[in-house]
Amino acid sequence: MNRCVLIINVGSTSVKTCLFDVDLQTKAVINADYGSDAGLVIEGTTIQGNVVSRHDNSTHDINAALTVVLEIWRQTIAENNVLLFAIGHRIVHGGSGFKTIAALSQDVLNRIAELDNYAPLHNPLNLLGVIMAGKIFSDVAQYAVFDTAFHRSIPDYAGRYAIPDNMSDKVDFYRYGFHGISCQHSVRTASELLGVEPSGLNLIILHLGGGASISAVRAGVSIDTSMGFSPTEGLIMATRCGDLDPMIAITLQREGRSIEQLDQLLSHKSGLLGICGDADMRVILQKAEQGDATAKLAIDMFCYRVRKYIGAYCAVLEDVDALIFTGGIGEHAPLIRHKILQGLNKLGLMIDPEANQRQTNINNDISHQDSHARILVIHAEEEREIARLVLSLPA
Repeated sequence: MNRCVLIINVGSTSVKTCLFDVDLQTKAVINADYGSDAGLVIEGTTIQGNVVSRHDNSTHDINAALTVVLEIWRQTIAENNVLLFAIGHRIVHGGSGFKTIAALSQDVLNRIAELDNYAPLHNPLNLLGVIMAGKIFSDVAQYAVFDTAFHRSIPDYAGRYAIPDNMSDKVDFYRYGFHGISCQHSVRTASELLGVEPSGLNLIILHLGGGASISAVRAGVSIDTSMGFSPTEGLIMATRCGDLDPMIAITLQREGRSIEQLDQLLSHKSGLLGICGDADMRVILQKAEQGDATAKLAIDMFCYRVRKYIGAYCAVLEDVDALIFTGGIGEHAPLIRHKILQGLNKLGLMIDPEANQRQTNINNDISHQDSHARILVIHAEEEREIARLVLSLPA
């Protein structure tokens, strides 16, 4: 019987699930996109390697998506001689209390539920995945892996905001950071590629996708990151504004905007979308190539913000062993990588133009031979990293 672990990653518009064996080999993948006018779209591959493709125009919400996905897994596991011994879940926000993987007891579930005010759009959905999976696989141990945990090592002088303590009865304002699971995978992979233990590496990690962040890692440990109390701070993103003068929101509120309208504006209608009307970098690059001025501006603003952070983190780290590109944009947009690093040779960051254009399915070193720091493209594999953490626990 094949012993396997199932990983469930519930997002605001998607559910990603993957089955791994004990050697971290992918056995099957089932992903669902929901909540759009397209309805529910299910795609993946079975244990036998067959393609799964379903489309339901009438189904839109997370409950329906999880119901369909988990039923596919129930049938798959029952029909393929699979011993499912653990389920791992990505939980977006762990607050200050969760610094590592946690077994999902009722007490832990209650503590996570208390963090809804920290991530109201994500944590409730993550917990719904736990609850629904527990009903179908009631005898299987479940574990939480927190996206904020990797950044709990950030020192107070980098993590604290310059505001008075205890301003809220419900939350503690702090730079919690996100994309931690992706960062942890990048550190581990860079260590393998460079043949250096994580404790010997200073890294700048660029996770560039619909959400975007940059993190400074010293001796394998996070010491700063661009996302803060929420995923809205930092770099320009698909629909999130990134760094913003707080008086803009206050001024808009004085002009009559409600809290709900401001939330929609800053998190869902800003960023690349707010600049040029498109949130997908692939579309923006095409429009820029065709001469669209607002698309060119969006690209320039996006890359400029990243470059500023790279400069700051080079100063913080003093010596950088590698800069890492990961995430959808980081992995698949050579022009963006080129524009970000253009002129940074004085910081020891030189890209090889030919290697940068090379599209591969493996992790890649795109450094120029004269670059002081290595420049790596690493595929984001959050589900695999969650599985690795689950499998690393004592039997």
